[in-house]
Amino acid sequence: MIQELQVQNFKCFQESKSFEFSKLNLLTGINGRGKSSLLQVFLLLSQSSKKIDGFSELILNDELVSLGNFDDIKNSDTPRGEPIVFNLKAINERFQEVRFEFQENFNDEFIAKTQEIRLKSEDTYRKLENNELGDSPAETGLSILLEDIHFISADRLGPVKFIEKKSLPEFINVGTRGENTINILANYNSELIHPVHKNLYLGNDAPHILQQTTEWLSYILEGAKIKIEGQDKSSSVLTMLLNNKSNSYNYKQANIGYGYSYILPLIVAGLIAEEGQVIIIENPEAHLHPRAQSRIAEFFAKVASCGVQVFIESHSEHILNGLRVSALNPEIKIKYDELTIHYFNEAFDSEKLIMDEKGKIPNWPTGFFDQQEIDFASIFKFTK
Repeated sequence: MIQELQVQNFKCFQESKSFEFSKLNLLTGINGRGKSSLLQVFLLLSQSSKKIDGFSELILNDELVSLGNFDDIKNSDTPRGEPIVFNLKAINERFQEVRFEFQENFNDEFIAKTQEIRLKSEDTYRKLENNELGDSPAETGLSILLEDIHFISADRLGPVKFIEKKSLPEFINVGTRGENTINILANYNSELIHPVHKNLYLGNDAPHILQQTTEWLSYILEGAKIKIEGQDKSSSVLTMLLNNKSNSYNYKQANIGYGYSYILPLIVAGLIAEEGQVIIIENPEAHLHPRAQSRIAEFFAKVASCGVQVFIESHSEHILNGLRVSALNPEIKIKYDELTIHYFNEAFDSEKLIMDEKGKIPNWPTGFFDQQEIDFASIFKFTK
């Protein structure tokens, strides 16, 4: 599990800034103040490790994230010669800490050059030769932690008429836009959810991926059925039909509503993620009614209780409160102190908010989900 991340000279983070994390993490606050940039550190490291089988370079544009050239990621107030630094601590049997330093690559502006990697294991720091991972337990542990990241962006596909059949990647994931979701449901509809995920099961005797996807979609959106057509070998495409009523009809996605299509990849990602892996979700509240927002928060709290580390970026008070309720619910195996909230304010600063055993946040900052009170005060002012 990622315990702490320190960032320096990257995008809006010039001064060395440290962020602590736990099993379930919410990043929220003012737009454009660093929430996405913080999560992009994990995505850059992940796609770089996969692309070149190590960290000898930092790939700025690939399947998880595309950030432009080195000037786009280097803090604009930092002298050109100073490196971008990521220092990551983990709760891991194989390694405890790793420090990455990256410099400008004058031969390729879209790839940063790794200046140095220092890895700490068993209380000993050592510099990696040629900045490449070997097969030691510590280096293998680092690779596993950062490579197996499930990321679903805010820019999801939405309703589609059909999806082309395709082979799934070696690391099974729904894709950054949910583009693999229907192929996963079609190819793994009889696969059992991992036994460690038994806390996720809804319904009776329904441990299969398609069944559990249907159960959770129905729970979150008050009714849902899924049917996938085109699974026979003669078809080159797959079509998913949905039903949100108590009849036998099946409807095209576009005739059901965006909410169903937008949360479907989120549910599938949570169901297929394995213990020890990481899920990063942007704006899970998109196109969802407040009650559905609270329930998708409950879903991810249960995912986190199964040993999957969850990061959520959201602007929704219903997501926040859904997570707070879940952390207090004795039926969900997440404790109140295993929910970490980072609030990013107008001054490009962040504050870690602490929730107590009664669900209260003693250090509630000004501007943190208080717009409703401000609006009520304005209504009272204009109507008295």
